[in-house]
Amino acid sequence: MKHIFITLFPLLLLCSTSMTLWGQQQNIILTGNQGTGSYIFATELVRLWKSSRTNNKVEMVTHPEIYPEHRLTQLENNRVSLAIIDAKTAHEYLNKHPGLRVLSVLWQNWLYVLGTVPGPYLTLESTQTLLVHDNSLYFAEVWKKLAPQTKLNWFNADSIPDFSDGFSEEVLTFTAPTPLQEVNDWLEQFPGIHLLSLDQLLVQALRSKNAWLTPQKLHANTFLYQTEPLEGVAWYPVLVVRRDFPKELVSTLLQMIFAQSESLNPHALFQNLRRTHNIAFQKIYNYHPVAKKMFRFK
Repeated sequence: MKHIFITLFPLLLLCSTSMTLWGQQQNIILTGNQGTGSYIFATELVRLWKSSRTNNKVEMVTHPEIYPEHRLTQLENNRVSLAIIDAKTAHEYLNKHPGLRVLSVLWQNWLYVLGTVPGPYLTLESTQTLLVHDNSLYFAEVWKKLAPQTKLNWFNADSIPDFSDGFSEEVLTFTAPTPLQEVNDWLEQFPGIHLLSLDQLLVQALRSKNAWLTPQKLHANTFLYQTEPLEGVAWYPVLVVRRDFPKELVSTLLQMIFAQSESLNPHALFQNLRRTHNIAFQKIYNYHPVAKKMFRFK
């Protein structure tokens, strides 16, 4: 799980959309820092682009930018070609950039809840101690307001617990892509822990404070020993371009992205991408016309 959580210092953006020495058009994708999901996704997308013989006239490169709102500003100012932002930033800032368009939502980030508490649900009444990753602060803030007596401990990229002596808290929670192999490893290694669903009170409370979260279900058998569907919340990163981004490039990029789930060994962040995931967002985000057509929006 460390490769999902680790965050490094940002690198400087050294160049903008330009022509290379060989006359190629260069398209820069702004992402989060190295080690973040957006950087990993973009790096794999660049690799796929370079390996395609039909795309040798256009170059794709990745550059990290720590602040997602700055990615949108640079994109609208024509300094870069694409940007990947988180759902919270998309909900709060995209409407302030009328010149930008969404190409697609990307992989699912699920709020994982693993615990030793009885029953299939995480409830306010059944939990006294929580171990929360820094990336799930939004969950902790809502939980603490509803159950201020709960003892909360924290972990992050610099303090990943090894659980060599078992789980020290009743419940562990963090946000990460689905599926995640480390979750299967923990379920196999530590008998007695299981994945928990969120009860409707928690889902509603999380949504009321964080409109960028979406209620979701994970199918049964997504993970080991998970015989029933899981109920919870998730969010989807968003791939953004300017509204004048070439239609032929939009079509090529989207086809490449969604074709990966059918490949023999798809990258983890690509394997569960579905065009239909965008349907829930068609009235929330302003999509590029080519994307609208591809996703068959009404």
